[in-house]
Amino acid sequence: MTRKTLLAFSVLFLLGCDGKSITKPVTVPPGTTIEIYATSPAAGPSTISAIDPVTKTTINLVTPPIITTSDIATVAKSYQDLETTGNASPPTSIPSLEIVLNANGAAKMLAATTNPTSPVQAVVVNGTTIAAPKIITPINKSFRVIGDHRSPLFLNGIRAATGQPNG
Repeated sequence: MTRKTLLAFSVLFLLGCDGKSITKPVTVPPGTTIEIYATSPAAGPSTISAIDPVTKTTINLVTPPIITTSDIATVAKSYQDLETTGNASPPTSIPSLEIVLNANGAAKMLAATTNPTSPVQAVVVNGTTIAAPKIITPINKSFRVIGDHRSPLFLNGIRAATGQPNG
């Protein structure tokens, strides 16, 4: 899979679009942390360095995070169909992380994604950046995180966030 294709997966972060299937939504498992950060093109006193899991480049996470675990009502593992064209193989279904925010989280996310200073946000599970998608429309209450579906880092992040096994 090309870098361009992987970047396209990351762009799909926001849509809250219909998935092929979704596990039963659950609260974030005890001991698990999920954070969503704005990013900055330059390091500064209010940033921490992380690695973009797709491009493998350094990204600067702006602290404090926009969203923390306490802002999340439920999470679920879902599957998104990737359409193919021409004589390509049948559509592929890839795992994603469905996040539903509580009222406080929804208000913070909407404010952060309406005219953001940086269009890229980072999704961090248990201290590990699992996706760094580009935001293309404001996000309110729910959204889907799609990353590199072949990466153990992304798949393990979904497992940790939802308590659902990989596969």
